[in-house]
Amino acid sequence: MMVKERIAVTGYGIKVPNGRNCSELLQNLLSGEYRFTVNDDLAPNGETLVIGEVTGGLGNLDDKQHRVLPRIAKLAIRTVSEALEMSGLDLNDKEAAIGTGVFMGTTMGGTTPLEEMVALSAAGRFKDMPVYCCGLVHYHSLASAVSGYFRLNGITKTVTTGCTAGIEAIEDAMMYLQNGRIHTAIIGAADSSNNKATVYGFGKMRALPFGQQADAAGSPFSTNSKGFVLSEGAACLILETEEHAKARHAMIYGYIDAIATNNDGESVNGHDPSGRMMKQAASRVAGGRYPDYYNSQAMGYAANDRIEEIVSRELFDHRVPLTSIKGLTGHPFSVGGPAQIIASLLGFQHQFIPGTIRTDRSGYEHLPLITETLLRPSAEVLITSHGYGGNNACVYLTRR
Repeated sequence: MMVKERIAVTGYGIKVPNGRNCSELLQNLLSGEYRFTVNDDLAPNGETLVIGEVTGGLGNLDDKQHRVLPRIAKLAIRTVSEALEMSGLDLNDKEAAIGTGVFMGTTMGGTTPLEEMVALSAAGRFKDMPVYCCGLVHYHSLASAVSGYFRLNGITKTVTTGCTAGIEAIEDAMMYLQNGRIHTAIIGAADSSNNKATVYGFGKMRALPFGQQADAAGSPFSTNSKGFVLSEGAACLILETEEHAKARHAMIYGYIDAIATNNDGESVNGHDPSGRMMKQAASRVAGGRYPDYYNSQAMGYAANDRIEEIVSRELFDHRVPLTSIKGLTGHPFSVGGPAQIIASLLGFQHQFIPGTIRTDRSGYEHLPLITETLLRPSAEVLITSHGYGGNNACVYLTRR
């Protein structure tokens, strides 16, 4: 979908490993400092696994009254709170409550509580099942929890297409913004699937390394990487029509200039290794332009990283610098795309380009890869995201 009326970003919030809020993410993007967790409870046979966790409490959401909410909803609500504070939006009046839509994306939904509920039911422990168990596992609990918490009565949707769901939530929101159904959209994504079902599934396809190979995970653009770092988190953007944002004198941090999504049309198991459809989506949003840099989804998983290399080579002839933040955040599934957008928005605001950390560039030495933070301004960025099942999503982000 090519944008006609300009869509402005007036706020954002985040909770990912090494970025429990925008301030912490900014600090670690600049310094390259990170910390992941070594876990021996999730992988087969007690083997070690490196995962990314969001540490610390969630404020009042840790109270007993909010036990009915799945962790993904709590993470999302906290990021929405941060984004709303940044935007200066007042959602208390009736017009705002109706004119604001909520669009959230998730890849795995309530997989973690579902695993817990299946264990209880398989053991015949009916009395131990919480009465609110359905809400814990329902995918739409994500967006509905946000609307319920902030007392919003407008359009509320949860997108569940896979790792591209965060960007596709933006795409859906923009359709409503473009046709005048709403003037403001709370969009975002949340995933928290650090559980055995997810680890066993991705471990079986050798996307998550265990044991002695566990440390060789999550190194973008390196043939020595043995897979990605499974992580959790949430991210949120406040989108408004430019007219609405300017009418209330809001600070505008950037624009969603263009967005495009498609599918490889190949298989439910993986994606097309030729990268043809990802290149098509990237070409569509770029429209012949060369961005200041390319913020890729490369995460140390060979199938993904090779496609990002193809886009760089065939679309830009390796003349556009590229980077990945996955060495810092791990891969939080649907949150990846919005997190990349937020990293670039922080770059706009503080005049830097984030570097790719934790890579030796093995096999990718020919790429114009940014490996250290560049302290210089940028105004246009290409964001890419692709997911299991073949969906591709691209955003062209501009400062003005």
